[in-house]
Amino acid sequence: MDLIQTTAQILEQEEPHDKTTFWASESETMSFEIYHRWIGTPPTNPIKADKQVLMNAGKMLEESLVHKWQKAGVAKAQQENQIRVELTRKGAPISGYVDAVHVDGYPIEVKSFYGYYQKRDLEQRNARTSYLKQLCVYMDALNQEKGKLFYMERGDGTMFEFDVVRNSQYKFTCGHIHIDMEEVYDRWAKLYTDYILKEIEPPIAYRYKIPPSEIDWSKQSKADIKKARANQKVIGDHPWAIQYSGYKDLILERQGTTPGYTDEELELIKKYTQHLI
Repeated sequence: MDLIQTTAQILEQEEPHDKTTFWASESETMSFEIYHRWIGTPPTNPIKADKQVLMNAGKMLEESLVHKWQKAGVAKAQQENQIRVELTRKGAPISGYVDAVHVDGYPIEVKSFYGYYQKRDLEQRNARTSYLKQLCVYMDALNQEKGKLFYMERGDGTMFEFDVVRNSQYKFTCGHIHIDMEEVYDRWAKLYTDYILKEIEPPIAYRYKIPPSEIDWSKQSKADIKKARANQKVIGDHPWAIQYSGYKDLILERQGTTPGYTDEELELIKKYTQHLI
């Protein structure tokens, strides 16, 4: 137990990085969350030690892959594990760390993953758009017309790769997925100018919990209705964005609500959905 406890303490006490730029990985992160990261607000819901261990294990796998590519002459050798890039777009300072650079000069972003649903999406050629946008930032910073997103499943080693091509200054394509980075840069620029520099907290983009009376329950899946009735799922504008935010409790405080449904809300949900299950 000593090593388990020590590991948990080490991971939970890791110091946050000082933030002076938008990170390439924040293309789909809520402005509210970016703002509080920027001003140094301690997370109300920090990543738990077991999740940190999984993330670190994934990072080690990714670094091992890059090292093998370098030895094989596929990727350029580099002194650090990752290459830092910096750029300014629309007045917004941006930075990131490129996992690898192909010998032809284009960036490679490496992601490990685990789970049936992610694999199903990848088999259908649906790469996560936030990862694609992160890669587009690197392509932009390195002035490249091509980039590659590489996935490896941590459980069975299944691999997927996606090519991203640049169509114009801010337009990119990955198969059937079209990406407009100007929208990302415009949002960051507005957040930087109107909120960060003025030290004004931005509004929260999504509601954690939509009032039961405002939900069109006929458009909800039976599975979600059953979970809502059992208080196992909350119907919100973008539930995952808030559920996995490091500032979830702060968001709920700002919105004047509590986790899950109250007894009164559950009664309303059962009333509105009794004919749908």
